[in-house]
Amino acid sequence: MLDPRLVARIDALEPISIETQAYRHLAVGRNPLSGSGARVSGGRWNPPDSFATLYVALDRETAIAELQRLAARQRRSLDDFLPRRIYRYSVSLVAVLDLCTQTQRGSVELGESELRADDPVVCRQVAEAAQHLGLEAVLAPSATGSGTVLAVFFDRLRADSHVRDLDYESWTPPAA
Repeated sequence: MLDPRLVARIDALEPISIETQAYRHLAVGRNPLSGSGARVSGGRWNPPDSFATLYVALDRETAIAELQRLAARQRRSLDDFLPRRIYRYSVSLVAVLDLCTQTQRGSVELGESELRADDPVVCRQVAEAAQHLGLEAVLAPSATGSGTVLAVFFDRLRADSHVRDLDYESWTPPAA
């Protein structure tokens, strides 16, 4: 259930537009423009059984750090996730909730501990309210502690916005 106070706090923030390249790690054979896995299983910025969300990082290194965090949280080796591709995207959005500053996060009562928590319940509440308000995405620091991520809500993309996969590279971790 949406918290009307949180919805009002997010609604009071001015959305930003963003035009950038972004990166995402993905298993071979997966659709690079699908957010259906996150829709079913949930992620940091969307609850399970909710809305399709495409998770991308604003730089390649953050996408790899997100993969490393995923493996560590599941107590698995990176090798368990191979083969892997790092996709590059063109992203142009006109209505994004920007949570990159402490001031912006404070206005929605999202602290550093909630941002990086293994249980993403507070992040999900913020994203549900943003998605409910028709925002296209949430831009926020990565839970890895380094870099920036963008969670795109496909059902909220506006006519003048896009997310396109450009290319990919096959990826393997550096030899230890």
